[in-house]
Amino acid sequence: SNHLRCKPHSEASVTLATHKLHHNRPEKTLPLQILYSFISAGKRMKIAIVTSLLFVLLENKGTNAFLHSNHRHVITQQPFIHEQARTSSFRFTPNPEMMMSENTALFSSSLPLEPAAESAPLVEFPPPLTSIQRTKRAIEFYKRVLPVLAAYKAKEIELKFKKLTKEEEEKVWADLDEWGSTVISDTIQDMKGFYVKTGQVIGTRVDLFPEAYTSKLQELQDGIESMPFEMVESVIRQELLDGAPLSELFSSFETEPLGAASIAQVHKATLLDGRTVAVKLQRPNVEPKLLGDVANLKRISKALADSLPVDYYTVFCELGDALERELDFLSEAQAMRKLKLAISDNGVAQGGPPVNVPLPIGELVSKRVLVMDFVEGVPLNRIGEKMKERGIEPGSPESKIAGLRIINSLAQAFARMTFGSGFVHSDPHPGNIFIGEGGKVSLIDCGQFKALSRTQRAQFAELVLAVAEYQETDPSDLFHAKKKLAKLVREFGVTFREGKEEDDDLAASVALLLFGNADQEMPGGYSTNELSDQSPVKLVASFPQELVLQCRATVLLKGIAKKLGVPFSLANVWRESCQLALDTTSKPVMPIWGKEMSAGEAIAVKAPVDTGKVQFRQIAKLIKLWGKGKAKRFMERVIKKLPPDTRSKVLAKVIKRQERKLEGKK
Repeated sequence: SNHLRCKPHSEASVTLATHKLHHNRPEKTLPLQILYSFISAGKRMKIAIVTSLLFVLLENKGTNAFLHSNHRHVITQQPFIHEQARTSSFRFTPNPEMMMSENTALFSSSLPLEPAAESAPLVEFPPPLTSIQRTKRAIEFYKRVLPVLAAYKAKEIELKFKKLTKEEEEKVWADLDEWGSTVISDTIQDMKGFYVKTGQVIGTRVDLFPEAYTSKLQELQDGIESMPFEMVESVIRQELLDGAPLSELFSSFETEPLGAASIAQVHKATLLDGRTVAVKLQRPNVEPKLLGDVANLKRISKALADSLPVDYYTVFCELGDALERELDFLSEAQAMRKLKLAISDNGVAQGGPPVNVPLPIGELVSKRVLVMDFVEGVPLNRIGEKMKERGIEPGSPESKIAGLRIINSLAQAFARMTFGSGFVHSDPHPGNIFIGEGGKVSLIDCGQFKALSRTQRAQFAELVLAVAEYQETDPSDLFHAKKKLAKLVREFGVTFREGKEEDDDLAASVALLLFGNADQEMPGGYSTNELSDQSPVKLVASFPQELVLQCRATVLLKGIAKKLGVPFSLANVWRESCQLALDTTSKPVMPIWGKEMSAGEAIAVKAPVDTGKVQFRQIAKLIKLWGKGKAKRFMERVIKKLPPDTRSKVLAKVIKRQERKLEGKK
């Protein structure tokens, strides 16, 4: 056996061990050769010979998979899989002739794959970090980040004693932002793990953080350093093919990734049957770092619970659970199917699916590799560049119309998920949202999701409707609307710091922060800026763990709307869906993903109960939808024929009308 230990890559200290078996030796002479070599060899050579013999025995018995620390898994077409069924193995039987060749192929993104021959290199997935290793990571992170925080505090004190003009002071802060954002970005890129997740959220919050930070950290959404292709090849062959070459499954495979994120990277490939697919594979060393970082944060937040302004322990517990699911691509494949059905369900909205969700390809799924439909388009965080290429400037009427379409599609999709099926995608950051031709929106990366009970859905619906009602109430008559909001927030299970338990202004402000307009005036003088000393978030003592991810999704949606520069109110967009959800709360409804699916993945949708009576409200909605569709297509054709100046004026009028509608003005 020939063992090769590769030099550790910067991404991970991953050991690649390969072995060759000389299948062309006559079986009768093989035992004699081994015996002769064993007698004449030294101590170290004897160990090598015994190891080789073990490899041969294991190979002959077909149990070489025992050498792998992980198992191959299978996703069936069934809506649900019993926990025991999840441990069943998908074993791929390679072509024996290809396994006998001596040469390993090198793959090129521009060339079809040639048969490779050697047994697949073994990729060792590291064990969980020890307590000492976790502590070292935490020390390293804070050693690099604390000087940045100290620099901001020192500069704040320094400027109190200096007389600078407004322009000079802005220049000082801009220089500090540029330095600080570079340090933070480099630290996250170097350490990866959970810190990448934190950076991704900061990158979407243009309403909270300086441009220097958001512009650098948004690169974390799909621009992390990628794994070398040798490692990519090894992971796929080990996880899906039992060591067989990629050419047994793919006719071509692009060596350059489409994107590289915190947990995985994605490559474009073509199956032997001609289908174009996306292949997502997990970084070998990411799991210990992610879970170790979360364990650190949970330990720190629990120890400092009395000193911290927010109940971070609950937040990190929920995020830790979500990350464990995200690291299991079997769970993600199940979630993709459920989300596809949830978004296509007509239980709380009319019309076709507002967004697309790719599906896994048959049984080509394991814990760390997922083969799925390929989605054409560009990530939302790069849509501005694409618009500029087409001559559409940021802030122009055309740009705002496109932004409104994107955010409305996302909002409608999340309305169906939240209030229809109760199965929600909880990580809609711009790197997970693709925009295709014609503005078609696709949701990818379904690793983070949350299931809501019918009671929780009803609570959400009531709260969102109360926010919409508050926003439309005359400012001089907000007392009762505020009382209602505060009552619903407390029923959610949100508690507040000592002395603020009965503060209705505070409780109502939390609801408005989550679901209200971005520029909504808060009662009691509270601020919409979450980093402000007057933020209502800083007075929250505890938040129900099961609702953390749902609220995270709403915050990300509001951040996307802000980045697109369009007016947006979740409460107004979700109003109709909330009302329909409350109307059907008392009726028993089968979960959408529990309904039977055809072999061709046909979408099952909820149908009204046949009572023998004409349901006028449903007929009226269908007629209204049909009329809107006809009018929309007609107006699009008319607008395209207008001169450029006139078209811009018309679109500007449309935007103003949409803004008034979203603000709840009549």
